[in-house]
Amino acid sequence: MKFNTMIFGILVGLVAIYSCKKDDAPGFAQITEPTTEIVGSLWINNGNNFSELDLNDNQEINAFTTLDSFRCSEFEGTFICMQGEHSGTKTLMRKGTFNGELLWSKEYVSDTEKYFLLNTTEIQQNTVFISYKIINSTSFNSTYHLEALNLDTGSVKWSIELVDNVQRITSLEDQIIAELSIGSSTTELLSIHIDDGHIDHRIPFTDRIGNLIGGSSSIFVMTWNNRIISMDHQLNFNWTFNTDSPNILGGFERGNQFLFYSRDETVYSIDTNTGSLLWKHAYFDDYPLAINTLNNKVYVSNRKAGESNIQIKTLDLFSGEELDAYTYATNQELNASATKYFFFDQHLLLFNIAPDDNKATIALINISDKIVVWEKELDQVAYPHLIITPTGYYL
Repeated sequence: MKFNTMIFGILVGLVAIYSCKKDDAPGFAQITEPTTEIVGSLWINNGNNFSELDLNDNQEINAFTTLDSFRCSEFEGTFICMQGEHSGTKTLMRKGTFNGELLWSKEYVSDTEKYFLLNTTEIQQNTVFISYKIINSTSFNSTYHLEALNLDTGSVKWSIELVDNVQRITSLEDQIIAELSIGSSTTELLSIHIDDGHIDHRIPFTDRIGNLIGGSSSIFVMTWNNRIISMDHQLNFNWTFNTDSPNILGGFERGNQFLFYSRDETVYSIDTNTGSLLWKHAYFDDYPLAINTLNNKVYVSNRKAGESNIQIKTLDLFSGEELDAYTYATNQELNASATKYFFFDQHLLLFNIAPDDNKATIALINISDKIVVWEKELDQVAYPHLIITPTGYYL
C-alpha cells in the first residue's frame, strides 16, 4: 500500500501549492478549504530516510533513518518488515507500528559462500509466510524456499524448498496459494497446507499472472492476457472471464462482485459465484488508472489519451451508473507510468515521481468536496510507503 536533517532538507525548501480547480460539471463550486480536517498521515521515503507527513497540511511530523535498506508490509495492523543490503545479512522483523517497537526479529545470515534475498510475505492463521532464495556467492545459482513463522514469537514452524521462485502468495481456507515463476514467466500454482507445509496440489500455469487475490470463497487469478480465473483451494477452475484486451488491473471483491479494469477502457463487475457479467462501464478514449470502492460507490481515476488532466468518476457499486465526475487539472505533464494513485476515505492521493528531474510531486484530492486539498513538490525523488488513517492502512 508509498528525510533526515541532512538529506531531508527538502521539507524545508519544498514548495507547497494550495489550489482548487473548477470542474466542468454543472453545480461545481470553487472551494478553498475542505469541509472537515483530514486525520491521518503519509509515510514517504528517499533511500533509507523516512518521513511522516500530516495528511491535513502536508507538514512533517516524524522522521527516522535506517542504516540498511528497509521496507514494511502491513496486514490489518500487523507490520512485518525487512532490512538489509543486497548481499548482506537480512533481518525479518515484526514491529508494533511502522516505526514502533520491535516485537521479534529473525536473521538470515550471509557469509562468504551465500547470501539471502527475502521476497514475498503473507499472514494467515497466526502465521507469517516468507519466501526467499539463497544465492551462491560464486556460481550465483539459487535455491528457493518458503518458510512459516509463528506470528507471536517469530519461531520457525516449517520450511520447504521449491523448484522456482515464489512470486506471489495468497491464502484461502487452510491453504497457502503460491505462484512459482522464473523471471516474469509463471510456471506453477501450488496449494500448500498452512499447518505443515505439505504441497497438497500443484498445477502448471503458463499465463503470466498480474495479480493473485484470495477472496472469501475462491482465488482470483488475474492474467496479463485477457483472462480472470476463479479457483477453489484445491486449484480447480470454477469459471473463466475474458475481456476484449490484455493487461487486466485492479481487483477487489465486494460482496458477490469482483471489480477490475482493463486496457480496453472498461471497468467490469462480475459475479464471484458464476463469473457472469453484472455490469461494465466504458470510457471512450479514456484510460482508467486506478479504482477503489467505498460506501457502495466505485471511484475511478482516468485520463483521456493525449491529455494530462486527470478525471475522477464516481460510479454506483451495484449498477455501474456514473454518479459524479471531477477533473483535476495538473500543473504539468505527468508521466502516467511514474504516477501512483491511492484511494482512501473519499480521497485520492496522486504521487508523481520524476527521477530525471530529481523531484516528486504529491497532490491530495477530496473527491466528495471536489477540491485539491494540497499539492506539494519535493526537490528530491521520493516514494510513497504507507497511508495511515483512523479507518485503516493503505498502499
